Amino acid sequence: MNKMRKNWPLGFLGLLGIRGIIGIINGDLLESIWIAWFAWFVFFIPPK
Repeated sequence: MNKMRKNWPLGFLGLLGIRGIIGIINGDLLESIWIAWFAWFVFFIPPK
C-alpha cells in the first residue's frame, strides 16, 4: 500500500495523458492544454 501511495502521481499523470491524447484526437485543443498544465502542476506536488 505504501508503494501505491508513492506512485499515485504517475498513475494519475498516465490517466491525464490518455485523456489529453483523446482530446487532441477529438480536436479539443483547449481541453488538452488545460489537462497538460494540470498534469504538470500535479507532477510537482510531492506524494504524501
